[in-house]
Amino acid sequence: MDHLDKLIIDILESEIPEPENYKRSVNSALKSKKYKRYKMCNKIVTLCMIIMLSTGFVYAGYNIYSYIWEDPKKYSTNEEYINSLPNDQISDEEKKELISEEESKTIAIDFLNKLGYEEKNIERIELKRSYNSVNSSYYMVKTKYSYEEGLMVLIDSKTGEVIHFNDLDLKYKQLVQDNLTEDMARRIAEDTYKKLKLPEGKYELFDVRQEKSIFENNTRTLWGVIFEQKENGIYNKYKKFSIAFLVVNGEVLYDTINISNNSEEINNPIIVEEKEAIEIALNKEKEFTDVEISNYKAELSIEKMNTFVYQLENEIYNTDLNNGGTYLDIKDVTRNVWKITIEHNNKKDENLYVDYNEYIKENYNKEFYVDATTGEILGGNPCEGFNKR
Repeated sequence: MDHLDKLIIDILESEIPEPENYKRSVNSALKSKKYKRYKMCNKIVTLCMIIMLSTGFVYAGYNIYSYIWEDPKKYSTNEEYINSLPNDQISDEEKKELISEEESKTIAIDFLNKLGYEEKNIERIELKRSYNSVNSSYYMVKTKYSYEEGLMVLIDSKTGEVIHFNDLDLKYKQLVQDNLTEDMARRIAEDTYKKLKLPEGKYELFDVRQEKSIFENNTRTLWGVIFEQKENGIYNKYKKFSIAFLVVNGEVLYDTINISNNSEEINNPIIVEEKEAIEIALNKEKEFTDVEISNYKAELSIEKMNTFVYQLENEIYNTDLNNGGTYLDIKDVTRNVWKITIEHNNKKDENLYVDYNEYIKENYNKEFYVDATTGEILGGNPCEGFNKR
């Protein structure tokens, strides 16, 4: 895996609790005409729950939901991990399902023209394997042959959709930027959305902010605007349109544009109640620490499964293969979850700990992702408090 592959990959970021609604759901089902002998109800409910908990299924009404969590695969060397990946060469058989190189060139030129980069020559086109999902690939189309210069457009090789744009030259330029208000930045982003002819109403404005970008001795202030798709009233950060830009002498200069091509539907139903999710998260946190819990909150969110909680449970703190760690490979799963944020008071002195990871485990505020259907903890994150995301 070369430097560019890594760059593009960076671009493109137990005990099972017994929720009370298991019993309610099964009881409700047993009150049908098929089961008239209510004296047997408790015995049957108990038996059903034993079966569900031992086989990994949740019974909700008349639907069955299988558990999501699977322990990650572990790799102890780079060679072992690389050998597990698909061949980076894309076979002729695979190419039959993809758009052609010439089609990718046409798509890239059309995209650049919409942004105002007209009459640009294409010097490099490569079809590359994507390691973000199985059997996926993309075309890298560039206006300069060098990997470090020019305009770069990445195109999904199956759908023909542009997924990323980057002006690699912008970081080298010394520029005097125009001052913009937040409202002006938002209007520029909305105008760009229309220029690119993205589906009207597909994404909603989520965030507008300024961020500094530093390359060598060149410091710039970029405006970043994010639009996200809503699913059942919840913002899905994995389906979004984001843009980073600056303005010089009234001209908009685009640094990066990202357009999500994630078509996965988030449709796992909200079965677990808020109070149950809170109890699950609090119980897990109490396994990690006896430091006083001062505050917590719950909110519905859409999150990807990760290894954060698994690492704390198994004390796997080093996952860097280049530094003697164990790499953890996990399925790419996105779910409706209850995001439970937990804060602590009276944290212990970090100087009391020989291993700083133990300090983090016991004292850091944390987010837990409790699956809204199954009640499993699918991951989480360390956090500084009740952040927006």
